[in-house]
Amino acid sequence: MEHLKGIQQEHKIYEQVKRIRTMCRDIYDYAKVTGRIDYNPLEGLHKFLESGKKENMAHVDEKDLPALLRAIDNYPTPDIRIGLKLLTMLFCRPSELREAQWHEFDLDEGLWNIPEERMKKRREHVIPLPTQAVNLLNELKSIRGESEYLFPSRSNPNKPKSDTVFIMALRRLGYEGRQTPHGFRHIASTLLNNKGFDERHIEAALAHVKDGVAGVYNKAQYLNDRKHLMQWYADHLEQLADDTVIQFKKA
Repeated sequence: MEHLKGIQQEHKIYEQVKRIRTMCRDIYDYAKVTGRIDYNPLEGLHKFLESGKKENMAHVDEKDLPALLRAIDNYPTPDIRIGLKLLTMLFCRPSELREAQWHEFDLDEGLWNIPEERMKKRREHVIPLPTQAVNLLNELKSIRGESEYLFPSRSNPNKPKSDTVFIMALRRLGYEGRQTPHGFRHIASTLLNNKGFDERHIEAALAHVKDGVAGVYNKAQYLNDRKHLMQWYADHLEQLADDTVIQFKKA
């Protein structure tokens, strides 16, 4: 447990450093765009700062994904099961889901609007929700009580659950060192790229933002294209998890 607390504290410090670095770079980008400076002195610096520290983003191979999906389907705690399923199909950052509040969702329109203050790049991000996600969210809403959070802390409903909640759930399923909550983003990126989806739509779905001036100006979200992408991905995961479907490999 002490080891886990140490990892948790180290992760928090690392995330704080990244946020500060991103904020400083954004300030210089704005100054450059508005003509206050000629160049951003922090541009490209992240390549060197991140070379010495990489987040653990372990993820299973595609051949092992169906077993993981079925294990998640059978997780005994309903709200955590729903959370893990949402992570797999929405491939958002774990903190974005864990800290999510109900007012961010329009279930009738099938949209999740994450405000800029909760995003890594400090830019608003809209996620089109596949029908499976809408159904899961409605199920979660029926069991979660009156808290504004999707995943409220058991001790304080006015706060979200601990940032280790999904890590511990995957550990209980026997996937420690094999699958992390963040690793679902890598799985999605690999599968979607392999299936020939437009790289721009995948990058937008992952909320990846270009560095420098290009990132400041490029706010295209390809929402209609991403609706199709997200629904295809949810359907694909559902098919993979269905052990009654025989999977054939190409000759």
